[in-house]
Amino acid sequence: MVRKNIFIVMLALVLCFTLAFAAEAAQPTAKDVLIENIGNFNLGVSKDYYEKSRDETTINITRFDGSLVKDLASLKGASIDLLTQMDATNNVIKISYTTDIKGNDHNGDIYLKDDKVILTRDFFALLRELGFDAFKENPALLEQSHEYLYLSNEQLKSVWEQMASYQNQQLPEEYKELLLFLVEAIPDQYFSQSGDKVTLQLDQDGVAEFIYNLLAKVKAEKERAAGIIVDLNKYSFEQLGTTPEQMKQEIISGFDSIPVIPLEQIKLFKNFVDVKDFTYEASLSPGGPRNFNVNLGFKAPDGSMNGQFVIAYQGTGIADNLQGTYNFLVDFNAQNGPQFNFALDCLFNYKGEAAYADTTFQVAARDNATGELLLDLGATAKSVTKVDQSLVVNAPVLNDGNSTDISSLIPDPAQDMPAPPVGEETGLQIVVDGNILTTGVPFSVKDNGDTMVPARAVLEVLGYGVKWIKPNEMQVTTGDKTISVFINENSYKVNGVDKTLSIPAYLEAGYTMIPVSLIADENLATSIDLVNETTLMITK
Repeated sequence: MVRKNIFIVMLALVLCFTLAFAAEAAQPTAKDVLIENIGNFNLGVSKDYYEKSRDETTINITRFDGSLVKDLASLKGASIDLLTQMDATNNVIKISYTTDIKGNDHNGDIYLKDDKVILTRDFFALLRELGFDAFKENPALLEQSHEYLYLSNEQLKSVWEQMASYQNQQLPEEYKELLLFLVEAIPDQYFSQSGDKVTLQLDQDGVAEFIYNLLAKVKAEKERAAGIIVDLNKYSFEQLGTTPEQMKQEIISGFDSIPVIPLEQIKLFKNFVDVKDFTYEASLSPGGPRNFNVNLGFKAPDGSMNGQFVIAYQGTGIADNLQGTYNFLVDFNAQNGPQFNFALDCLFNYKGEAAYADTTFQVAARDNATGELLLDLGATAKSVTKVDQSLVVNAPVLNDGNSTDISSLIPDPAQDMPAPPVGEETGLQIVVDGNILTTGVPFSVKDNGDTMVPARAVLEVLGYGVKWIKPNEMQVTTGDKTISVFINENSYKVNGVDKTLSIPAYLEAGYTMIPVSLIADENLATSIDLVNETTLMITK
């Protein structure tokens, strides 16, 4: 999906220019045509790719070395097969992966559903094999967790809005507004037409004039500029603890504080940035060639640092046979520090309802001061994407018995202090024989009316023996009775006899959560009362 989104951004920018320039010659200038037509361009590929499609991608790791990854599993020679199925009508993307790393295979699924990313446990086992162990401090948490682990983020909703725009052959409205705002700031003299070719070309002075115009435009149209920024971040406000209007006013205040910078001062940026190329060229003929190139050099005045940033796109054809390449290159070199190189090259071909892409990816980093190789990573990817109108993708239906919020399993590493009593944090308390539990894990009332509590914390205060038996059993002993509860199972055993749980036991923050009905049914307490919906009283 990342590769496809990069292509969309490149293609959208190129086609915006193409359609604008190809409009009727009655328009007075190329710039006027561009502004007139930004909202009406067509992506040029079948809209069905963004509704129902399946993509098969094979990734091969060709190089993997360096001191930064010496403690990680060696990936050189590893392969990753991805099957990505997109059913945007149901807001579902399913990515099925198969990996072969040093002869060890992993299979699993990743789902994007509405505002959730849903993972299976194998994904974390795969990360652990690679050296990224999120459960290093308590590995049993992963082994004993539910089948599905998920993360929720409101910003994921924007994915489906973007897909709806792509299905209509359009960019999302907020991106159109941003592009329009930027194009309006480009001086007219940098647009030209010659024969069958139109060109937008910015030189060193052209970029400086664009920056000057853009800063002036932001101050003159601060309401509009702030609105664009707000729309681009419309799902971030709750996480930031603010509202869209509050954010907009803060942005406007920031614009007001921007000083007016004279054009001559802006032109001094040539001491830091060298505009080697910034050119867009397109044929006015349908399906004719289109090229977009950006090549910027940057440097420190004292020569201690230099680098380069390159974007290149070449494309030709229409929806039935759209083909071309796009490339990204970033170089950074600090004389007495790191040297970093990143390169991505892709060859693509859209033929009606099938698309093909070959991609190479390279990252290298070295410490110039010591000569130490920090990272050398290389990979290739081949993919085939096909429209599949009959495709239906179903994401797992999450419930308390089969899923866990990942954030509840992985503690914040910055939090080293003991957890406060539950009542201080959530307003919920568990009181056992007059003792307020301070586990940091509150009780939870489920849909069936039963209440889940941290078993060990409650039962040990009641005087019972509790022990963990790998891989997934919690055993409680009381007199001549032995009770065995199993994580994620609907049944438990009493002296070897099977009984049924109202809700399967599960793990939360290292505690086995069990229903209080088990405590009552097995006469482990004489009284269980919920007081004012905030305090659970358990008495032996």
